[in-house]
Amino acid sequence: MKQILNHLFEHKTFNRQQSKEILTDIAQGKYNASQMAAFMTAYCMRSITVTELDGFRDAMLELCLPVDIEHDTLIDLCGT
Repeated sequence: MKQILNHLFEHKTFNRQQSKEILTDIAQGKYNASQMAAFMTAYCMRSITVTELDGFRDAMLELCLPVDIEHDTLIDLCGT
């Protein structure tokens, strides 16, 4: 995490693969709460790039659990 934070402090952006790895590691519990808070604070203090969002998207798609909804009737209750 120290290397990731230093990268942010130097005002550098992450490429798609780096972003994917960061989010995957966070989701797998490789960082403690303080490390995640430091990352989120530093990350949110600058503009987010499309490339970084692509990497985060890739990680979320890889980490998601498929849900079989083929035989159910569904409605959207939250309105989003």
